[in-house]
Amino acid sequence: MKGYKFFVVIFISLTVIYIIAQYYKPHEFDWTLSLEKKSKEPYGTSILFDQLHHLFPEKEIQLQQTPIYNVLHDQNFTHTGYLLIEPEIDFEKLDIEALLNFVKSGNTVFIAALSFGKAFSDSLHIEESTGMNLFTNDSIGVNFTNPTLRSKKNYYFDHSTVANYFKKIPSGDTARILGVNSMNEPDFIQLNMGSGKIFLHISPICFSNYFMLKRDNAQYTSIALSYLNNDAETILWDEYYKSGREGATTPLRFFLDNEFLKWALWLSIIAMLIYVFVEIKRKQRIIPLLDPLRNTTIDFVQTVAGVYLNKNDHRSIAQKKIAYWLEFIRNKYFLSTQKTDDFFVIKLNKKSGIDKTLIQSITGMILKFENDQSISREELVQLSNQIDEFYNYTKIKK
Repeated sequence: MKGYKFFVVIFISLTVIYIIAQYYKPHEFDWTLSLEKKSKEPYGTSILFDQLHHLFPEKEIQLQQTPIYNVLHDQNFTHTGYLLIEPEIDFEKLDIEALLNFVKSGNTVFIAALSFGKAFSDSLHIEESTGMNLFTNDSIGVNFTNPTLRSKKNYYFDHSTVANYFKKIPSGDTARILGVNSMNEPDFIQLNMGSGKIFLHISPICFSNYFMLKRDNAQYTSIALSYLNNDAETILWDEYYKSGREGATTPLRFFLDNEFLKWALWLSIIAMLIYVFVEIKRKQRIIPLLDPLRNTTIDFVQTVAGVYLNKNDHRSIAQKKIAYWLEFIRNKYFLSTQKTDDFFVIKLNKKSGIDKTLIQSITGMILKFENDQSISREELVQLSNQIDEFYNYTKIKK
């Protein structure tokens, strides 16, 4: 059994060392296009999410982790912007209807995605051409069409090529091209619907951490979102279509997201279960129950007190009560009790802080009992009450 315990301890120790080594090993970037607000990977959006209050000053930012229909159904939103930065979207029919009604009521929607889904694209009469390569050094630049916003040099991607653009958009005044790529193909458009607007951006990578940290690319992101800033007083940030209803908020996410740490965690749990299973099977001698020790001191005091009371020897009880009190004074306040005169009363009053009148009453009864050969029951009770009152004040003054 001892050898087995040693093996379990060694196993757990090695597992802990492995976990620590995995934690501190050099970080390998995950180039997955997640666009999650908590992700600090290249294609997460933690930088953008942290800067929302600077991009939208004096505006309320609300995080949404439920489908669009659940957010907008039976709600009367006004001057509100819905911001969705997604790898791709595929809305349900009810979500599309709720979103379009939201826009027609005078609100604004900003969606950046590689693909908008057939149902949603058909409802807006748009058609996109998609093509994205995250692992090439070639790049297509992006820029704005508005001369006051257009940069002299295009904003370029690194580590990826995004060749997405809108092949078809509605004709007339209902649609407007806000941005194009370096091939002069539209990648950022505005659709007017009712009293509101829909902004569609087909290159969501423009809002990622990696893009914003390169050169002056953060300026492009800020200008693009300024279209939403003009009309909205409240911003709804969507996280549902990236990470689900609740999002990945488990405390074990750090372990579960890493394959090596996940195995280390499971091995640790298995080792602990084996150890517990073996330990509960150990045979142990039954410990007999013992009755608690009886406090015979109380019985002795009660017996002695009963003897004195039965004999009506009040004087002896009073002498013992007084002797115990004087002993208490000597031990606690370090005063001489040979004389209980006025000088003794003054010193005890100063040291204990107890009422001088009470002390004088006790010392007066002590002087009286020294001369009297007999003490009545009432006098004994009075002395006992006064001494008990002194003890109680002592506890309060502690």
